[in-house]
Amino acid sequence: MSTVVTGEAVRLDLPSASVLTRGLSAMIDWFVLMVLLSVTTAFFGGAAEGTGFATDPAMAAAVMLGTTVLVLVVLPVSVETLSRGRSLGRLIMGVRIVRDDGGTIRLRHAVIRGLLGPLEFLMSLGLIPLLCGVFSAKGKRLGDMVAGTHGILTRQPPVPPMMLPVPQHMSSWTQVVDVGRVPDPLALRVSRLLRTAERAGRGGNQVVLQRTADALAAEVRPYVSPAPPPSSSLDFLVAVTAERRNREFRRMRRNQQRADELNRRLHRMPYS
Repeated sequence: MSTVVTGEAVRLDLPSASVLTRGLSAMIDWFVLMVLLSVTTAFFGGAAEGTGFATDPAMAAAVMLGTTVLVLVVLPVSVETLSRGRSLGRLIMGVRIVRDDGGTIRLRHAVIRGLLGPLEFLMSLGLIPLLCGVFSAKGKRLGDMVAGTHGILTRQPPVPPMMLPVPQHMSSWTQVVDVGRVPDPLALRVSRLLRTAERAGRGGNQVVLQRTADALAAEVRPYVSPAPPPSSSLDFLVAVTAERRNREFRRMRRNQQRADELNRRLHRMPYS
Protein backbone atom coordinates (compact mmCIF):
# COMPACT_ATOMS: atom_id res chain seq x y z
CA MET A 1 0.00 0.00 0.00
CA SER A 2 1.45 3.37 -1.04
CA THR A 3 0.41 6.81 0.19
CA VAL A 4 -0.25 9.36 -2.57
CA VAL A 5 -0.70 13.09 -1.92
CA THR A 6 -2.84 14.75 -4.60
CA GLY A 7 -2.54 18.33 -5.80
CA GLU A 8 -5.29 19.27 -3.32
CA ALA A 9 -3.17 17.86 -0.43
CA VAL A 10 -5.46 14.84 -0.03
CA ARG A 11 -3.79 11.61 1.11
CA LEU A 12 -4.80 8.51 -0.85
CA ASP A 13 -3.86 4.94 -0.02
CA LEU A 14 -3.45 3.17 -3.35
CA PRO A 15 -2.36 -0.48 -3.58
CA SER A 16 0.77 -0.52 -5.74
CA ALA A 17 1.16 -3.37 -8.21
CA SER A 18 4.02 -5.72 -7.42
CA VAL A 19 6.93 -6.38 -9.72
CA LEU A 20 5.63 -9.89 -10.45
CA THR A 21 2.16 -8.64 -11.38
CA ARG A 22 3.51 -5.93 -13.64
CA GLY A 23 6.00 -8.35 -15.17
CA LEU A 24 3.22 -10.80 -16.09
CA SER A 25 1.11 -8.03 -17.60
CA ALA A 26 4.11 -6.79 -19.59
CA MET A 27 4.81 -10.31 -20.87
CA ILE A 28 1.23 -10.61 -22.10
CA ASP A 29 1.40 -7.22 -23.82
CA TRP A 30 4.73 -7.90 -25.51
CA PHE A 31 3.63 -11.37 -26.62
CA VAL A 32 0.60 -9.83 -28.32
CA LEU A 33 2.75 -7.10 -29.88
CA MET A 34 5.28 -9.61 -31.22
CA VAL A 35 2.51 -11.71 -32.78
CA LEU A 36 0.94 -8.60 -34.28
CA LEU A 37 4.34 -7.44 -35.60
CA SER A 38 4.96 -10.83 -37.24
CA VAL A 39 1.52 -10.84 -38.86
CA THR A 40 1.88 -7.25 -40.07
CA THR A 41 5.36 -7.85 -41.47
CA ALA A 42 4.20 -10.97 -43.29
CA PHE A 43 1.23 -9.07 -44.71
CA PHE A 44 3.35 -6.22 -46.05
CA GLY A 45 5.92 -8.70 -47.34
CA GLY A 46 3.25 -10.62 -49.25
CA ALA A 47 1.73 -7.39 -50.59
CA ALA A 48 5.13 -6.24 -51.86
CA GLU A 49 5.78 -9.45 -53.84
CA GLY A 50 3.84 -8.22 -56.85
CA THR A 51 5.44 -4.78 -56.87
CA GLY A 52 8.92 -3.41 -57.38
CA PHE A 53 9.32 -2.71 -53.66
CA ALA A 54 10.46 -6.27 -53.02
CA THR A 55 13.66 -5.73 -54.99
CA ASP A 56 14.41 -2.32 -53.41
CA PRO A 57 16.38 -2.85 -50.15
CA ALA A 58 15.93 0.76 -49.04
CA MET A 59 12.16 0.63 -49.48
CA ALA A 60 11.96 -2.75 -47.71
CA ALA A 61 13.99 -1.40 -44.79
CA ALA A 62 11.79 1.71 -44.58
CA VAL A 63 8.61 -0.38 -44.56
CA MET A 64 10.06 -2.68 -41.91
CA LEU A 65 11.12 0.25 -39.72
CA GLY A 66 7.77 1.98 -40.10
CA THR A 67 5.89 -1.21 -39.25
CA THR A 68 8.04 -1.80 -36.16
CA VAL A 69 7.55 1.76 -34.89
CA LEU A 70 3.82 1.57 -35.60
CA VAL A 71 3.32 -1.69 -33.72
CA LEU A 72 5.79 -1.30 -30.86
CA VAL A 73 5.44 2.43 -30.13
CA VAL A 74 2.43 4.09 -31.74
CA LEU A 75 -0.07 1.32 -30.95
CA PRO A 76 0.85 0.94 -27.23
CA VAL A 77 0.86 4.72 -26.76
CA SER A 78 -2.55 5.05 -28.40
CA VAL A 79 -4.07 2.20 -26.39
CA GLU A 80 -2.61 3.49 -23.12
CA THR A 81 -3.83 7.03 -23.77
CA LEU A 82 -7.36 6.12 -24.88
CA SER A 83 -7.84 3.54 -22.12
CA ARG A 84 -6.33 5.84 -19.45
CA GLY A 85 -3.47 3.62 -18.41
CA ARG A 86 -4.81 0.21 -19.35
CA SER A 87 -3.76 -2.46 -21.85
CA LEU A 88 -4.67 -6.07 -22.55
CA GLY A 89 -2.12 -7.45 -20.09
CA ARG A 90 -3.02 -4.92 -17.40
CA LEU A 91 -6.71 -5.60 -17.91
CA ILE A 92 -6.10 -9.32 -17.33
CA MET A 93 -3.88 -8.76 -14.29
CA GLY A 94 -5.98 -5.94 -12.82
CA VAL A 95 -3.33 -3.20 -13.15
CA ARG A 96 -3.68 0.43 -14.17
CA ILE A 97 -1.03 3.09 -14.75
CA VAL A 98 -1.63 6.40 -12.93
CA ARG A 99 0.36 9.53 -12.23
CA ASP A 100 2.35 9.87 -9.03
CA ASP A 101 -0.42 12.10 -7.63
CA GLY A 102 -3.03 9.41 -8.36
CA GLY A 103 -4.51 11.14 -11.43
CA THR A 104 -5.12 9.76 -14.91
CA ILE A 105 -2.15 9.70 -17.25
CA ARG A 106 -2.11 11.92 -20.34
CA LEU A 107 -0.60 11.61 -23.81
CA ARG A 108 2.82 12.88 -22.73
CA HIS A 109 3.08 10.22 -20.04
CA ALA A 110 2.14 7.49 -22.50
CA VAL A 111 4.61 8.81 -25.11
CA ILE A 112 7.51 8.81 -22.64
CA ARG A 113 6.66 5.31 -21.46
CA GLY A 114 6.14 4.09 -25.03
CA LEU A 115 9.47 5.45 -26.29
CA LEU A 116 11.40 3.87 -23.42
CA GLY A 117 9.50 0.57 -23.55
CA PRO A 118 11.45 -1.07 -26.42
CA LEU A 119 14.75 0.01 -24.85
CA GLU A 120 13.83 -1.55 -21.52
CA PHE A 121 12.16 -4.77 -22.61
CA LEU A 122 13.85 -5.64 -25.92
CA MET A 123 17.37 -4.24 -25.82
CA SER A 124 17.98 -5.25 -22.20
CA LEU A 125 15.83 -8.42 -22.32
CA GLY A 126 13.76 -7.12 -19.40
CA LEU A 127 16.74 -6.65 -17.08
CA ILE A 128 16.35 -2.86 -16.72
CA PRO A 129 12.66 -2.90 -15.64
CA LEU A 130 13.36 -5.84 -13.33
CA LEU A 131 16.17 -4.05 -11.50
CA CYS A 132 14.27 -0.75 -11.38
CA GLY A 133 11.16 -2.48 -10.04
CA VAL A 134 13.06 -4.37 -7.34
CA PHE A 135 14.83 -1.27 -6.02
CA SER A 136 11.86 1.11 -6.42
CA ALA A 137 9.39 1.62 -3.56
CA LYS A 138 6.38 1.44 -5.89
CA GLY A 139 7.75 -1.11 -8.35
CA LYS A 140 8.46 1.48 -11.02
CA ARG A 141 10.31 0.78 -14.23
CA LEU A 142 12.54 3.31 -15.96
CA GLY A 143 9.68 4.70 -18.06
CA ASP A 144 7.64 5.28 -14.91
CA MET A 145 10.50 7.13 -13.23
CA VAL A 146 10.93 9.47 -16.20
CA ALA A 147 7.20 9.98 -16.83
CA GLY A 148 6.22 10.29 -13.17
CA THR A 149 3.81 7.33 -13.12
CA HIS A 150 3.36 4.01 -11.34
CA GLY A 151 1.08 0.98 -11.46
CA ILE A 152 -1.76 0.32 -9.03
CA LEU A 153 -4.07 -2.65 -8.51
CA THR A 154 -7.67 -2.10 -9.54
CA ARG A 155 -9.07 -5.38 -8.25
CA GLN A 156 -9.05 -6.04 -4.51
CA PRO A 157 -10.70 -8.90 -2.61
CA PRO A 158 -13.75 -7.77 -0.61
CA VAL A 159 -13.00 -7.18 3.04
CA PRO A 160 -15.86 -8.15 5.38
CA PRO A 161 -16.65 -5.56 8.05
CA MET A 162 -15.23 -6.19 11.49
CA MET A 163 -18.10 -5.86 14.00
CA LEU A 164 -16.34 -6.40 17.32
CA PRO A 165 -18.51 -5.24 20.25
CA VAL A 166 -17.23 -3.14 23.12
CA PRO A 167 -16.26 -5.41 26.05
CA GLN A 168 -18.95 -5.33 28.72
CA HIS A 169 -16.66 -4.25 31.56
CA MET A 170 -15.40 -1.27 29.48
CA SER A 171 -18.73 0.04 28.17
CA SER A 172 -19.02 2.77 30.82
CA TRP A 173 -15.45 3.93 30.09
CA THR A 174 -16.05 4.18 26.35
CA GLN A 175 -18.96 6.58 26.96
CA VAL A 176 -16.63 9.26 28.34
CA VAL A 177 -13.27 8.46 26.72
CA ASP A 178 -11.69 10.76 24.15
CA VAL A 179 -10.43 8.64 21.21
CA GLY A 180 -10.41 11.35 18.56
CA ARG A 181 -6.66 11.95 18.89
CA VAL A 182 -5.67 8.42 17.85
CA PRO A 183 -3.81 8.79 14.50
CA ASP A 184 -5.38 7.03 11.54
CA PRO A 185 -2.21 5.02 10.65
CA LEU A 186 -2.04 3.72 14.22
CA ALA A 187 -5.76 2.87 14.18
CA LEU A 188 -5.24 1.00 10.91
CA ARG A 189 -2.47 -1.12 12.48
CA VAL A 190 -4.75 -1.91 15.41
CA SER A 191 -7.56 -2.94 13.06
CA ARG A 192 -5.22 -5.26 11.18
CA LEU A 193 -4.11 -6.88 14.43
CA LEU A 194 -7.70 -7.38 15.61
CA ARG A 195 -8.69 -8.83 12.24
CA THR A 196 -5.75 -11.24 12.45
CA ALA A 197 -6.72 -12.22 15.98
CA GLU A 198 -10.33 -12.70 14.88
CA ARG A 199 -9.31 -14.99 12.01
CA ALA A 200 -6.72 -16.91 14.04
CA GLY A 201 -8.91 -17.59 17.08
CA ARG A 202 -7.38 -20.09 19.45
CA GLY A 203 -5.43 -21.79 16.69
CA GLY A 204 -3.06 -18.86 16.14
CA ASN A 205 0.18 -18.03 17.87
CA GLN A 206 -1.24 -16.45 20.99
CA VAL A 207 2.17 -15.45 22.32
CA VAL A 208 2.97 -13.34 19.24
CA LEU A 209 -0.55 -11.84 19.15
CA GLN A 210 -0.37 -10.88 22.82
CA ARG A 211 3.09 -9.38 22.42
CA THR A 212 1.97 -7.33 19.42
CA ALA A 213 -1.18 -6.26 21.25
CA ASP A 214 0.87 -5.09 24.23
CA ALA A 215 3.12 -3.02 21.97
CA LEU A 216 0.18 -1.40 20.14
CA ALA A 217 -1.69 -0.76 23.39
CA ALA A 218 1.37 1.09 24.72
CA GLU A 219 1.29 3.30 21.61
CA VAL A 220 -2.46 3.97 21.82
CA ARG A 221 -2.69 4.79 25.56
CA PRO A 222 -1.10 8.30 25.29
CA TYR A 223 -3.84 9.28 22.81
CA VAL A 224 -6.84 8.31 24.96
CA SER A 225 -8.16 10.06 28.04
CA PRO A 226 -9.09 9.19 30.75
CA ALA A 227 -6.98 6.09 31.35
CA PRO A 228 -8.74 2.78 30.75
CA PRO A 229 -9.81 0.47 33.58
CA PRO A 230 -7.68 -2.63 34.24
CA SER A 231 -8.04 -4.98 31.30
CA SER A 232 -6.01 -6.97 28.80
CA SER A 233 -4.36 -5.26 25.85
CA LEU A 234 -6.67 -6.95 23.35
CA ASP A 235 -9.79 -5.83 25.24
CA PHE A 236 -8.42 -2.29 25.40
CA LEU A 237 -7.72 -2.21 21.67
CA VAL A 238 -11.13 -3.72 20.88
CA ALA A 239 -12.85 -1.08 23.01
CA VAL A 240 -10.98 1.80 21.35
CA THR A 241 -11.58 0.48 17.84
CA ALA A 242 -15.26 -0.26 18.45
CA GLU A 243 -15.86 3.16 19.99
CA ARG A 244 -14.14 4.92 17.09
CA ARG A 245 -16.33 2.95 14.70
CA ASN A 246 -19.52 3.73 16.64
CA ARG A 247 -18.78 7.44 16.84
CA GLU A 248 -17.94 7.61 13.14
CA PHE A 249 -21.19 5.83 12.33
CA ARG A 250 -23.17 8.25 14.51
CA ARG A 251 -21.44 11.22 12.88
CA MET A 252 -22.22 9.96 9.38
CA ARG A 253 -25.83 9.28 10.37
CA ARG A 254 -26.22 12.83 11.73
CA ASN A 255 -24.76 14.26 8.52
CA GLN A 256 -27.15 12.16 6.45
CA GLN A 257 -30.12 13.27 8.55
CA ARG A 258 -29.13 16.93 8.14
CA ALA A 259 -28.74 16.44 4.39
CA ASP A 260 -32.16 14.76 4.17
CA GLU A 261 -33.78 17.53 6.21
CA LEU A 262 -32.17 20.20 4.03
CA ASN A 263 -33.36 18.38 0.93
CA ARG A 264 -36.93 18.29 2.27
CA ARG A 265 -36.82 22.00 3.14
CA LEU A 266 -35.55 22.89 -0.32
CA HIS A 267 -38.32 20.92 -2.00
CA ARG A 268 -40.96 22.56 0.22
CA MET A 269 -39.81 26.05 -0.76
CA PRO A 270 -42.04 27.73 -3.38
CA TYR A 271 -40.49 28.06 -6.81
CA SER A 272 -40.31 31.55 -8.26
